[in-house]
Order: sequence, then structure tokens, then C-alpha cells
Amino acid sequence: MTMTTIRNLLDVPSTDPDDARRRSLLNIILAGTTLIALAGAVVVGGLMIAGALSVSDYGLVFLALIVGVIGNVLIFAINRYRSGLVASSLLLVYVTILFCFSDSPQQVVAGRSLFYFVIPIIMASVLLRSYASFILAVLTSLVITTISLIIKLPLDPTPIIGFFGVAFISWLSARSLEQTLQDLRTVNAELDQRVADRTRELSEALSREHIEAGRREAILLGIADGVIVLDNNNEVIMANPAISRLLEIPIGQILEHNFDEILQSPILTEDDREALAQVLSTVDTSTAPMRIRWDKKTLSVKAAPVHDTDGRSIGNVAVLRDFTREAEVEEMKNTFVAMVSHELRTPLNAILGYSEMLRDAIYGPVNSKQANAADRILKNSRRLLDIVSDLLDKAQIEAGHLSLQFTHFATNELAENLHSVMDKIAHDKDLELTTTIAPEMPEMLHGDPQRLQQVMINLANNAAKFTEKGSIRMRIYRVTDEHWAFDVADTGPGIALEDQKFIFDPFRQVDGTSTRAHGGIGLGLSIVKRIIDLMGGRIFVQSALGQGTTFTVILPFEPPQKKE
Repeated sequence: MTMTTIRNLLDVPSTDPDDARRRSLLNIILAGTTLIALAGAVVVGGLMIAGALSVSDYGLVFLALIVGVIGNVLIFAINRYRSGLVASSLLLVYVTILFCFSDSPQQVVAGRSLFYFVIPIIMASVLLRSYASFILAVLTSLVITTISLIIKLPLDPTPIIGFFGVAFISWLSARSLEQTLQDLRTVNAELDQRVADRTRELSEALSREHIEAGRREAILLGIADGVIVLDNNNEVIMANPAISRLLEIPIGQILEHNFDEILQSPILTEDDREALAQVLSTVDTSTAPMRIRWDKKTLSVKAAPVHDTDGRSIGNVAVLRDFTREAEVEEMKNTFVAMVSHELRTPLNAILGYSEMLRDAIYGPVNSKQANAADRILKNSRRLLDIVSDLLDKAQIEAGHLSLQFTHFATNELAENLHSVMDKIAHDKDLELTTTIAPEMPEMLHGDPQRLQQVMINLANNAAKFTEKGSIRMRIYRVTDEHWAFDVADTGPGIALEDQKFIFDPFRQVDGTSTRAHGGIGLGLSIVKRIIDLMGGRIFVQSALGQGTTFTVILPFEPPQKKE
């Protein structure tokens, strides 16, 4: 017989957990006492047959054991198929009566069988309510007293006191057990309720998440731009059909593949491959979209990090847009601007030359009004030529046609060239222009001196334009063994923190009276930044309102070998 069969035989199904516990316990007691009674009957019967025990003394014991077995079987049937309360009560009464006839009256009242009556007292508190032990103590005391009176034996109160002591201990133990079980059921009920509540909340959350996931999927499928989601290992975990159309790759070869496999496509140039990998590995939402060539298409790529609810990064999402048409229009625009700018420079230079000759009276004497008019023509023509030059540089940069001519040149040439252009401008505004070259700087540098001069003059000219009093200082110094830098600092009105975010954007100017009063089209700083980028350097601005502005340019001693 297996343990499962035994367990099923002893357990009694009941809707009341206390009733089920007591009835199962009763079955265990019945099974145990039945085995004990059978073993006792076998031992007593064998000893009587062998003559070791007297039949007159132990005959009733043997009979009580046999009757006990039969009674246990009947009570087991009542307990399993009828009532546990009735079965337990019958067992206690039956056991008490059985103990009364299990030995001689003298032994039952004041002898070897007296301690038997403790058993039903203890059993009562377990099989029935806790207070039932006192009922059995009273019943047992009445039985002992009655038997004593019948056989006319003096009653000894000591056993009765002991019965009530045992009843008290049994009651206390059973009551503690019942209270513990009740507390446990209360806790279990609360836990069950909590589990039910959490299950319902989880079900509702999953339903909402399912709905939101359906909406997100519908949105994702409806987006014309290609969307691809990567985990931290660059594995593609989500992609929409548009990405397949843009890259002309089956969606099955994108999903659950590493994006590095896509980057190895021969369609991508080495520069675009490195740039795209860099964008996805160092995601910065503040950077502008990057453009790459994909076969005959121009794609705009923008990446952003993806975080979980705890703010931890779980990957990146990249959006790819077909920028081919816009790129073609932009290229046409740049070509047109470059052509027009180039064509404008020739007549402007002629205007500048003739204006200067008129002002200097090369063709004959002029009065003060004529000289003043010629000077105005000269100044405005120079301003217009600067704008045309900026437009031409911008168009060349956008078209990728701006080339750098790297050569070796003397470090002090940078300071001398700056002074040759800016001394008069600074003097006219009564500004102090100073340049400092740190002693640790080498005498010779490697780079494009003309473009460096363009950058320095642009920064110094901006400083002079917006500084009404004070000074303009340029400092050239070594940063590391691989990099050098120069600062252009002024004592002007400064730039607000919120305006510093877009000062390097083309056609953007800090909106204010000072800025608008000095005119300009907002290309100078954007051209400066692009030139610095082409040189492999970086530019920073440090400023606050009323505290002046400092532009810092950091460049490598050995610039990139190939820049366009």
C-alpha cells in the first residue's frame, strides 16, 4: 500500500477545516490504537497460551483488546461516512468504559489500570473542543467514584485531582493550538485575498499592456520611417516593415540578427559604416540626425536610448528616414549658392577697388561729401563681400568641397596675422587686443594656416563687434602631448545659457538688441565649427550674462591626413 493510498484513507473530506483536522486525527488514533491493540492481543494471547500469564488475571485484558479492535473499526466507519463529532464522542465513552472492564475493579480504582483514564482526557481536548477534557475528567471521576462505592473501597481523591490537572494542561495546549490555527487561517485568508487582488491587478495591467502593445504595434507598422530597436548587445529585437523597404533587406534577415551583420553590407562605405556604428554606440539625443549613403539613397539616421521603468538602459532605437529627395534639393541649393556667391565676388571686388580709388582721389580731387559717400560704399561692399564669402564657405562645406591644405607654419604667424587684421578694428573701438603664446608651445605647427586665421579672425571679430569696452585676449597654449588650443576671450555682455545651445547652428543668432544692431546672417560661428570639425578639433564656449565670453578651440598637433 502506497503512502498516497494511506493518506487518502486517513483524510476525511470536509468543508470545515477544524472538522477535517479532527476527523483525520481520529482516524490516525484509531489506526494507531488498532495496531497497538492487535499487537497487545497477540503478545498477551501468546503468553497466556505459553502459561507465562494467568488466564484469570489477563483474560479480561485480552478480551478488551479484541473488543477494542472491533470498536475501532466501527468508529472508523462512523467517522469517515457519518459524523466526526459522534465518532469522537463514541470513542471517548467507549475507551473509558473499556478501561473500566480491562482489569479488576480494585486495579481500575487504585491500581495498575488507573493511569489508563488519563488517555481519554487528553484525547478529548484534541478530538473535540479544548474544554472537552474537563468533561472527560468529570466523567472519569464519576466512574472511579461509582466503582469505589460499588466495591466499597475508600475513595482516594488524589487520582481525581490528577485527572483535573491533566485536563487543565490538555485544555491549555489544545486551546493554544486552536488559537494558533485560527490566527494562521486569518493570515492565510489575508494572503489569499492579497494574492487575489494582486492577480486581478496583474490581469488588468496585462490587459492594459496588451492594449498598449497593440496600439504601439499599429503605430509602428503605420510609420513611414524605418524604426529598428536594438538591445545592449546590438541584437535587433523589433523592426517595422518600413526598415525592410528602406534597406531592401527581408525583415527575416533583420529581426533577431545582430545589427553588426547589417553594417557589413558592401553598400555602405567605410566612413558611413564607422559613423553609423558610432551613432548607435554613443547615443546622444541632442545631436542632429546623421546622413549616410545606402546604395542610391540618402538616409537620415537618428538614435535614442531606450530605458526600462527603473531608468536602466536596455538598448537603443534608431529611426531611418529616406532623405534622398531632400538631399538632392539641398545639393542643388548649395550648388546654386556656390555659383552665385562666386559670381558675385568678381563685381564686388571691382566695386571695392573703384570705391577705394574714388575715396583716395586717384581720379582727381573730391570734396568731403564725395569722400564720405565713397567710404560708405567701401564699408558696405566689404560687408557684402564677407556675407558672400560666408555663403560660399557654407555651400562648399555642405557640398563636401571645402578642402584643407595642411602645411607647416610658424606658431607666431597666427598672432601676427590676427593683429594685422584686427588691430585697427580694436583701436577704432578703443579695445585692448592682446595675444599670448605659452612657452611650452612648439615654434612650428602643422595645419591649414589660412583656415586657422579665418577661425581666429572670425572669433576675434565677433568679440570686437559685441564688446563696447575692455579687452580682447587670445592665448595659444599646449593642452596635452597630442593637442594644443587657443582661447579668444572678451569682456562683452556675455551669452545666456539657454542661447548657448544654438550659437553654432547656421542662420541662428542670439536674439537681442546688441545682436540685431550689429547685423549679420548667423553663419560665422557655424562655419567656424565645421572647419574645426574638419581639422579634427573641438570648440567650446564659456559665458554668462555680464561676464564676457570665452571661446576655446582644441586641435591635434597632427591633423587628420584626409579631410574634405
